Amino acid sequence: MINPKNTKSRRSFLKTAGTGALCAPYIGWKTTANGAAPSGNIRYAAFGTNGRAWGNIQSMAGVPNATLVAAAEVDLGRAGNVAKGFPDAKIYQDWRELLENEANNFDVAVVATPDHMHAPISMSAMQLGKHCYCEKPLTRTLHEARVLREFAAANNLTTQMGIQVGSSVGNKTGVKWLREEAIGKVKEVHSMNPKSWGSMSPLPDRVDEVPGKLNWDMWIGVSKKRPFIAREFHPSNWRKRIGFGTGTLGDMGCHIYHPWFQGLNQPVTLSVTSHGPGPVDADSWPLNGMVHHKMKGNNLSDGDFDFTWYDGNQLPPKNVYDAVGGVTKNDKGQNVSNVPRSGSVVIGTNGAMVIPHGGAGIPTIYRDGKKVEETPEKAEAGSHHKDFVAHIRGETKEKPVANWDYAGPMTEAVLLGTVAMRLPAQELKWDDAAGKFTNSEKANALVHDKYREGWDVKGI
Repeated sequence: MINPKNTKSRRSFLKTAGTGALCAPYIGWKTTANGAAPSGNIRYAAFGTNGRAWGNIQSMAGVPNATLVAAAEVDLGRAGNVAKGFPDAKIYQDWRELLENEANNFDVAVVATPDHMHAPISMSAMQLGKHCYCEKPLTRTLHEARVLREFAAANNLTTQMGIQVGSSVGNKTGVKWLREEAIGKVKEVHSMNPKSWGSMSPLPDRVDEVPGKLNWDMWIGVSKKRPFIAREFHPSNWRKRIGFGTGTLGDMGCHIYHPWFQGLNQPVTLSVTSHGPGPVDADSWPLNGMVHHKMKGNNLSDGDFDFTWYDGNQLPPKNVYDAVGGVTKNDKGQNVSNVPRSGSVVIGTNGAMVIPHGGAGIPTIYRDGKKVEETPEKAEAGSHHKDFVAHIRGETKEKPVANWDYAGPMTEAVLLGTVAMRLPAQELKWDDAAGKFTNSEKANALVHDKYREGWDVKGI
């Protein structure tokens, strides 16, 4: 049932516009979260219906006794898969109406919107006591990541971030081998991805007609009001845009950081510096990022250690290639190496490990630049969505692999890099306990963005 407008009387905690449509999200509603574990059928609501959202809906369809009861989609022209595949699910264009009307009808929120709406929707659902699955990156800002994690923990809610590859045999094996010190104590980490979510050209100065089935104001949500420009934001290029997405680093970092970050027991950043270009305007993430972190050492590292991220055409230095076999020529005369186009190289006191991005890719260990054939036992794969639901049902006490106690700090590590990219060539010193930079008020101003007027969400 498509339900784009709901003109019934509003509850006292909603503001109404002259047209009768909602103009503000839930403000100050009573927190009812209690973390209760529903038995039997799990009822869930999806926020987003296409792209990654549709992938999550399909994955949830593979979980026994999980039922989609409602979905929210700001562009009803993209809701066809749900309307056809789940005819009993109600479809709303306004996510706030879904929460208002369906609050007693679902147990779990599955959030897969553009990055800027992750935190507002997730927090609002959790304040109704809903367990929450949210796509990566968990949030768009550092402040959002911390308050979501703290709220979920305080209210005993089951959570999972959508890094599905984190449940794969390859990622879980990387975590296992690092914790077993298969390459000794870690000295440095290098992660890379060739994508280019950004732009080195200013955003076009024009205004285009909004497609008829898209609610553009609702799509903008908590971010600043701006005109619609075709193909520059919706449906996918929002990843390039500051204020809506988080660039290549935000898009891919949570996937690629994960095995080494979890394998090293979520180490803390001491400082972060961007060595790539800065943004060309206030709206666009830069291309070809290179971000260096000084990481605080722990029992799995050889003291404090260095981590560097590379995207676009940025590549690691020669010593990284040498650690995993160097650079050779193939039969076409092309340079080839064991450094992955997308993934990580972890260098330790007793070898190096290549962790490719992708579920089927088993890590490879090298010593003295040569591949080690006899490796430790591999880990067993999990099931990202099934494990999440199993914890809600109380079928397992083990938290999901990307629960927010872990995924929150990992998202913060990624987002520290995005702050640095907006202030290049500056070493930004980070106080993790306080959640602030100690040497840059400009950086601190990027920790927490104010939502646009009328869109405040309690707790954020």
